[in-house]
Amino acid sequence: MDESPEEIPDELEAPDSGDEISSMPSTALAQYSTIFFSRLSEYRQRMDKIFLDGSGSPNYLAPAFLFMTAILLFFSIIFLVVTTVPTINTESSAEGLEPMEPVYPLGGGNLTIPASISGEPFNCELWDSGKYGDDRPTDTNDNGWADEDERYGCPLKSTLPITISLALINIIFLVIAFYLANHIPNKSIMNPVFIFWGTQFVIFVVHGKFDYIFANEATVGLVAILGLIVATSVPLFRTILGRGFSNPPGRVFYLVILAAAVLIAAVFHNYALGPYAFCVGEYIPNADESYVEDECELLGYSLIVAESLQFSLAEANVQLVAATLLLLAAGMWVQGNIRIRDLDEARFVTMIVSGLVLQYLILAFNILTSEDGSLSLGEEDTILTVMALGVAVVGIYSFYRKRRGEGRSVGIAYFGIFAAGIFALFALFIAPVALSGREFVWPANQGAQIRLVTALVVTLLGLWLSVKFTSVKMREFGAGLGSDVPDSFTPSPTGGTPGGEPGWKSVEDAMEYILEQAGDEYQIELSHTAEQSPDYEIVEKAMMSDADRSASIRQAIEVDYDSVSYERISEFYSTSRDTVDEVITQLKSGRNIMLYGEPGTGKTALSNLLLNEICGEIEQPNGDRIPNYSIVTANAEWSNFDVIGGISPDDKGGYYFKEGCVAEAAQFCERSIQERNRPHYLVIDEFNRANIDEAFGKLFTVFEYRDKQPLLTNKETGAAPFFMPPEFRVIGTMNTQDKNTLFNVGMALMRRFAFIEIDLPDRDDEYNRMPIFCYTKLKKHGSMGERPPDALEWGLGAKCPYFAQGKFDYYDKSGDIFKAYQKLMDFLEEQEAPTTRAVEEPLGVRTFRKLGPALIIDSMVTIVNSIEKAGWEKAVNKVILSNILPSLEGLERNEIRCLALKATQVFGTQAPVTQNLERIAESPGLSVFG
Repeated sequence: MDESPEEIPDELEAPDSGDEISSMPSTALAQYSTIFFSRLSEYRQRMDKIFLDGSGSPNYLAPAFLFMTAILLFFSIIFLVVTTVPTINTESSAEGLEPMEPVYPLGGGNLTIPASISGEPFNCELWDSGKYGDDRPTDTNDNGWADEDERYGCPLKSTLPITISLALINIIFLVIAFYLANHIPNKSIMNPVFIFWGTQFVIFVVHGKFDYIFANEATVGLVAILGLIVATSVPLFRTILGRGFSNPPGRVFYLVILAAAVLIAAVFHNYALGPYAFCVGEYIPNADESYVEDECELLGYSLIVAESLQFSLAEANVQLVAATLLLLAAGMWVQGNIRIRDLDEARFVTMIVSGLVLQYLILAFNILTSEDGSLSLGEEDTILTVMALGVAVVGIYSFYRKRRGEGRSVGIAYFGIFAAGIFALFALFIAPVALSGREFVWPANQGAQIRLVTALVVTLLGLWLSVKFTSVKMREFGAGLGSDVPDSFTPSPTGGTPGGEPGWKSVEDAMEYILEQAGDEYQIELSHTAEQSPDYEIVEKAMMSDADRSASIRQAIEVDYDSVSYERISEFYSTSRDTVDEVITQLKSGRNIMLYGEPGTGKTALSNLLLNEICGEIEQPNGDRIPNYSIVTANAEWSNFDVIGGISPDDKGGYYFKEGCVAEAAQFCERSIQERNRPHYLVIDEFNRANIDEAFGKLFTVFEYRDKQPLLTNKETGAAPFFMPPEFRVIGTMNTQDKNTLFNVGMALMRRFAFIEIDLPDRDDEYNRMPIFCYTKLKKHGSMGERPPDALEWGLGAKCPYFAQGKFDYYDKSGDIFKAYQKLMDFLEEQEAPTTRAVEEPLGVRTFRKLGPALIIDSMVTIVNSIEKAGWEKAVNKVILSNILPSLEGLERNEIRCLALKATQVFGTQAPVTQNLERIAESPGLSVFG
């Protein structure tokens, strides 16, 4: 018979020896641990069967469970509040106290006047002293009275059963949420879920177990639960509609959450402080100037007006702002998701929008005409509300019928969500005025009846005119937005939703549908662009498969360009803030960048630093981190094959499509967006070394029409066409000194790239921070270790503290490196250029050549590594001969003579630099290389 887990402790009770006794606890622990992890693995497998589909992707069950649990939490808190806050007819359990008893007792004598209770928050503890026992949560100063500033409403107190129930619900929710987060590619979609869950858990479970929850805290918790409901609806609707998890919701989505939360929070907070008492009578002084109690006090609480909600003017204005944000968000969503194809659809959408606007105006009118913030839904408001709802319902139903009547499946789920969103907006607009307590009564006065009917007729006429004339403008507006492109409601031939998985079976089906909808005016002739080859058809058939070739174009994510820090970049590179800002502005504007300037000005270095900030790094399995961007160097042999890609033979005698550098980087970018929510960029160094037209001709078209022209067709990918990600950018670098010897830059390139000149850095900043740049490169090459703790530090705009000591940096013990640096910078000094060729005077190298800091950094690194063996004078001469002189090729004779005079002035007549420059000046070809 097999051993069961329950038999294990019994067997351990009868050991045969002392060694067995000492081993009992560890053995039992190991066996129980094995059983625990085995059960845990079984539970995980069961969850996989329930929550995953056949392909291992999450189905709708896990998101649906989270969504329903969030709704359950919402109603649990509403139940807790409703059962705690009394209604206007609830009797107190304490004898002699009524629900609307004034705050202060009358006391003795007729001069004691009760404080006004008009519109004041209710105090549960004062009304029912036995409700909270001896805790007295609202009596913060322990004086035994509920003072004016202690009217906190009715604090919530979770009982033990409610606390346990909420804790269990939250634990189950958290387990399912973590499970779902581990099975979706973009985990950032689940971040709001965990944030909202943690907020409400702390308030209602942790804080509610040990203390009372007042109205402010309860409102924050309820807003968190509302956010949790919306956040869990995102993965639910995406699984139901077959959408992917690649992109988190955009700004409109969060705008809706914020506005709805503010609107609902204002109502909830107001209710939690109620009910509100109103004593309408005023105190009338007698002839002897004493006061008598008016009818309100004499007859008791029955004539005191009580309401569950009483908005202040400030709260009403907050509701108006929230409602306005909601209306704007709804308009932005309609603009971005509905493409109006004809006048009928324009009418239907106008009906929906008109109904919403009318209901918004009802709320706004009530708020703006209220002097104290009190709202009421009058007879005319009630009828207009019904009218607005009716118009919107007819518009939604008609829009659905038209799209469904096209003979293809639309997907009723999406229309259900759309309709639910519209009705939810109506509910949010209606709730504040509907809950105010005013009952609908048809006016008995004939004049009032006429005024009411007139208002309704005028409103109906306005709606009719709106639908009739505004729909034409709506159609024109929709056409301007690209109305012939399928939208979220457009049916696909396979019953899926465009842009999602599944969709059309092939690109040909999608093209056929688009051309059918757009008409002949948009039809174009398509032809193969590949060169004719006898083996091309064989190669094409070998590459094609039955894989899904549906085109998928997604919305762009928001790239965090604002996190780029000029201060961090300036630590390793000397540049201006304006240059960095200009590059970021062009990238944010969707432009590719071309950095041009003299050699060594740091174009590639700036690209690396910028992209390290924007794209980040990739952590490898071994823990090392590599840049999340690609760098290639162009050359004259480049063609479309090197940039986009082409067909290549494989090792087995077959063929495959080999991606070029741009296509490969664009695919990396898409993968990086999905996995890390960050883009992947490409740097093309020495851009103009390639034949621009031959290598980049096709790419220019893709850059301009990246959402219409695929970068790789389905024949090239063997599956779906690949469109260039909207976040993808190319940064090119180009030396202006080579413009006469390399390929020319045409207008086609200039239109697709923003050209930004990288000039020489600020002279003083470069001079003072050269030791920092030099140390960074020495450390990178392994020639230098970490800076000692006592080493001096300085940053942007500061002077090098070692220069005053006659040293270059902390490792320049003798000061020889600083001497070499001074000589080098003196020789390179930029001075005023001569106006004529006849002028021959000592002038520095930068007068004729704009040498960038990169060349100086390399020179100083060489000097530091050679100065110990060669001495500083020989080291600086050798580095000028090897690093600086080759860049002087092409100078005129008088310019070289000026440099020779400068070398004589700095190094002397016998220095190797001086003698070489004099030789070059006297040579027939003026060549540095003899």
